Amino acid sequence: MYGTSDSPNRSRRQCPGCARTLTVDERNFYKDSLSADGYTRKCADCRNEAERLRYHLEAPQRARAKRVRRAERRAHFESIGQYDAA
Repeated sequence: MYGTSDSPNRSRRQCPGCARTLTVDERNFYKDSLSADGYTRKCADCRNEAERLRYHLEAPQRARAKRVRRAERRAHFESIGQYDAA
């Protein structure tokens, strides 16, 4: 894993998600312009896992929104007479 080697001139941070101490750089932490040091609090691995979980949990909402958009488009094109059912 990245950040496990000792770098004397690089700052290190402990990720609150996995409790690993990693070097603060682009490989271990994502950039964040709103934080004081310019990097996220959680490491990249923890953030990726959280995003995978969020994406999986939001799948039903995405499917519902897709059905709604599809029905709206169909209604629109049927109303102007340009809908051809295949």
